[in-house]
Amino acid sequence: MKKVIVLVLFFSFIELNAQTPTAGDLVGIHNVTTTEMNSIANPIEGSMVFNTTTKSIHFYSDSAWVEIPNVANSYIGAFQITGLGNQNIIGLPFEPSSITFSAHANVESYNLNSDNAVGNNNTGIANSFGTMNGFARNDGNTIVEQVIYVGGSGNSINDISRYASNSHCIGLRYGNQNGNNLGVTSATVTRFNTDGFTINTDSFADGIVVIYQAFR
Repeated sequence: MKKVIVLVLFFSFIELNAQTPTAGDLVGIHNVTTTEMNSIANPIEGSMVFNTTTKSIHFYSDSAWVEIPNVANSYIGAFQITGLGNQNIIGLPFEPSSITFSAHANVESYNLNSDNAVGNNNTGIANSFGTMNGFARNDGNTIVEQVIYVGGSGNSINDISRYASNSHCIGLRYGNQNGNNLGVTSATVTRFNTDGFTINTDSFADGIVVIYQAFR
């Protein structure tokens, strides 16, 4: 009889603990805005808060609040540069903190399968080739940028065309067979937005497709 009572109590305990917890049973942490979080004096290493501004958990480590993002950490996309001026790149699932860029001379369309269409041994922009890599990073109130490019000409390669700038994230220097400058397409990130970024093309020689990877 004693064993029966023990078994009844045991299974009753299991049934009780298997019930769905109520809101009051959950473990909660402090809710704060970004402003409130950054105003906390002398937080303890490892402390955690829920940031209602970013809708994510932050923990304190090495004298800084570190976000545990609840969405993807990176996003890859593409856009075209077709002329001078500003354009807003939108549709990102977060506000980026840094972005990398890559582009190739004379790839100006999303779908392309052809030669340069200007004839063999042409010495102009249409027969120039090269590869570009750049980045833009949000350092507080300052946007840090760098781009590098190297290329040549389909006519011949007597010299190469080079370009680098620490005030641009996109830059292509089109060159002829002697590496002479035929024109530059360059752009900068002027702003990081909640769903993308704004880019300004300040020099335009030819159109390009830019592939980018944005990081939260």
